[in-house]
Amino acid sequence: MQRKVSIIITLFAVTLLSTSCFDAHEVDNYAYVTTVGVDKGVADKWRFSFQIANMRATGSREESGNQKAPEYITITIDAPSFFHAVNVLNTSIARTLNFRHTKYLVISRDIAKEGKFTESLGTIIRFREIRRTTGVVVSTDTAEAFIEEFNPKIGISLARLQEGYMEQSRQTGFFPEIQLKDYYLEIKSNYSQPIAILAGINDFSHLPQQGETDVEKIELGKRKAGEIPRKGGNTVEFFGTAVFDGERMVAELNGYETTIMLMLRGEYDRGIFTLKDPLKPELYISLNLKQRRKPKVKVEFVDGKPVFHIKLMLNGEIMAIQSSIGYEKTSKIGYLESAIEDIIKQQAEALIEKAKELNVDFLNFGFHIVKAFPTIQEWEKYNWIGQMETAKATVEVDVKIRKIGTLIKSSQILGTEGEQD
Repeated sequence: MQRKVSIIITLFAVTLLSTSCFDAHEVDNYAYVTTVGVDKGVADKWRFSFQIANMRATGSREESGNQKAPEYITITIDAPSFFHAVNVLNTSIARTLNFRHTKYLVISRDIAKEGKFTESLGTIIRFREIRRTTGVVVSTDTAEAFIEEFNPKIGISLARLQEGYMEQSRQTGFFPEIQLKDYYLEIKSNYSQPIAILAGINDFSHLPQQGETDVEKIELGKRKAGEIPRKGGNTVEFFGTAVFDGERMVAELNGYETTIMLMLRGEYDRGIFTLKDPLKPELYISLNLKQRRKPKVKVEFVDGKPVFHIKLMLNGEIMAIQSSIGYEKTSKIGYLESAIEDIIKQQAEALIEKAKELNVDFLNFGFHIVKAFPTIQEWEKYNWIGQMETAKATVEVDVKIRKIGTLIKSSQILGTEGEQD
């Protein structure tokens, strides 16, 4: 009898403990934050901006005017700390802010240059709701203004827009794919120094009007976020890289420099590479370049200073030849490969010199040089951070054009007067 009573009590206890509804929360109890922005505060130390997904936007209509509800809402508050801001806002929105779906952390350029953001970053990265895969962005405008503009102008959802930007990093190579875990670890690392995505707002004023004559012609790849001469589409641009020395931003890389940086770091996937035609410099050739494998890097010490021997290996596919010269032929394809190799070599050497001038290792050279030290103690004693200016490097580039697209042969244009140039 006692055994039966014990079994009944046990089953009753298990039944009670198995119910999980007592602390459950409905989806409607939360306000899901998609983007967090940090600026200098006015009424307090920091200004936090939260982009919140509007649950009413899906298939619903506003009561007044039968207008569709906005897909997101932005709330901004001045506060001394991140959690203080969150706690106060929870009292005004009648929901609990939830950060499980946060895609981006946006820092204003002013804060990045001053290097004061790390005191808040430690708080944010400790927060279990914010994923370490959250993208880190430095905005050339205020974070508040950036988040206000960070919404789709083309018919896609906000979530798809945000995911699509990171995909374009791998498709273009014009900005890095930097996540919160990467940024935070590199601040503390003695192997390399941190970088972040450079982004900005394009007000479309950089597109010159027809008939303007005093227009400064700058190659697209040499521009930075917010400076692309275009009109229409999303106002937000991800283009370039913010370079940090510790917690302070010290430089901005343009699109071309970012592409070369990713190649040297072994993080370049693919992208369109445009160069002047070797035989007709007034015209251009476009190729789709893909990194064949991570760069080969050998390190040796000469007079106590590190010398890096770097080999970049890329595959190419011809996309367009404006001159219609038959570079597909075996006798001429070498011209194209050599021209690309020379350009990338020059740009890589220039970028390494820039890293030396800044004395900042944003090229991840530390991960190669550490292999020359047998123990951690010797490596730490060497103190690589701050010695980038002592390094030397040689760069070798190997480009192989493997594909020529769907056009087997380029032919000259014919007219009544014969072939036309």
